[in-house]
Amino acid sequence: MSSPAATIDLFIRRAFPTDRDAVAATITAGFFDDPVTVWLLPDVERRREIVRPLFALYADAYLPHGETYRTADCSGVAVWLPPGAQLHTAEQEEAFGAAVQHLAGADADRAFLLAETFARHHPTMAHYYLQFLATEPAHQGRGIGSALLREMLERADREGMPAYHEATTPRNRALYERHGYVTVGQIQLPDDGPAVWPMWREPR
Repeated sequence: MSSPAATIDLFIRRAFPTDRDAVAATITAGFFDDPVTVWLLPDVERRREIVRPLFALYADAYLPHGETYRTADCSGVAVWLPPGAQLHTAEQEEAFGAAVQHLAGADADRAFLLAETFARHHPTMAHYYLQFLATEPAHQGRGIGSALLREMLERADREGMPAYHEATTPRNRALYERHGYVTVGQIQLPDDGPAVWPMWREPR
């Protein structure tokens, strides 16, 4: 039986820098209660205040690489970095860090620790990297995430290119496994933080 998303046209298209606010809003909605976001910003009022502008900084970094995709209504987004791409130049990385520090204040240390931890486990061979796959809660369970995944993974298969992602919940991990990803380890975040599962997908 096909999923709801398979029976309708989601009009998935590439997102542009002008979509920045819409993309950040969808990531915020999809990840507000994610275990890593909660670990990053444990105070819920503080999280409400800064998580959307924080995700907007990430949208600003990824959108120029041209591999962020959204549905027509932006109820779902997929934020990718293509093979061989460097997210930031050295100058951009310094500016990004300063922006995170200014926005997050005392919470910035965890953001930097998270980035350093993920970087230590990140594969060195060329691959498509999925930073965020987000669906607004009201639209979850309709196959939107799977449709966004298929859009890129079919291309990766044609190119013979692997893909990588860090899953932050068992439910998300199961979704990626259904799409051919394999769990290749576990990252335990400090200070009673959650587990994160690095996942690798060979091209089919």
